[in-house]
Amino acid sequence: MRVKVARSRGLGVSLDYDLTLVAGHRQALLSRTLESFARDVFPNFPIRRVIANIDRFMGDDAEGGRCEALIRRHFPDALIFRPETPDFASAVIRVWAATTAPRVLHLEDDWVALEPFGPDRIEPLFEPDVGAVTFMCKNKHTRGLPHQTARRIGKKRGKVVSDVLVNAFSTSPGVFDGKFLRDAAWRMEPGLDPEKQFYRRTNPFLEEHALPRRCMFLRGTVRRDLVADIGLQARADVGLVKLYKNGASVWRRADAAPES
Repeated sequence: MRVKVARSRGLGVSLDYDLTLVAGHRQALLSRTLESFARDVFPNFPIRRVIANIDRFMGDDAEGGRCEALIRRHFPDALIFRPETPDFASAVIRVWAATTAPRVLHLEDDWVALEPFGPDRIEPLFEPDVGAVTFMCKNKHTRGLPHQTARRIGKKRGKVVSDVLVNAFSTSPGVFDGKFLRDAAWRMEPGLDPEKQFYRRTNPFLEEHALPRRCMFLRGTVRRDLVADIGLQARADVGLVKLYKNGASVWRRADAAPES
């Protein structure tokens, strides 16, 4: 199935979009993601170019080849990277740096859309201080605000001396201002969790760029959530858990002994 993309004129918007996709060797998940977004999302966007990264994660190289074929079935002209060494942040940096469009729709291989949506709902959220629009899902906490935030607690001698909210960003799925995203890719550090680098004090150079900007929530019209994470259950089914350690997200067997 090839995705037919909308043209800007028909949508009443003037900005083209690049689509970036970060995937592993997870054919079943990728198939569900592409089927869902090809039905409800991609046709609504004026997509200029598709850039994907397929890391050696979970499946073997044969499955990686099938994942590449899946992407090309939808987007025959996609630029697809298949690096030898997997690294989450490097994958994000690679696809973001290759974009050129004013807007970028960024996606990972383990999400499904819960309803159709397009730029007509996204573009009005891009005020001058907005760097991205993130699609609402179950694990996002709004704190009663229209944009994403994180708590930053400061301690001195074991006592809390500050407790403030700072702007935070989600790397997937969502839409980014193209220049903001490419500048972020230039500042991002390989090896660290790409999302948490924006606000967890692990990359001050990226925070300097990101913290003055906001990441707006886009909610569903029939329910709160606009997208659903299908990766959590898939990891649980094979006994993997995601841990955050020393600035990086790592996946380990649930029954593995902790490192000393």
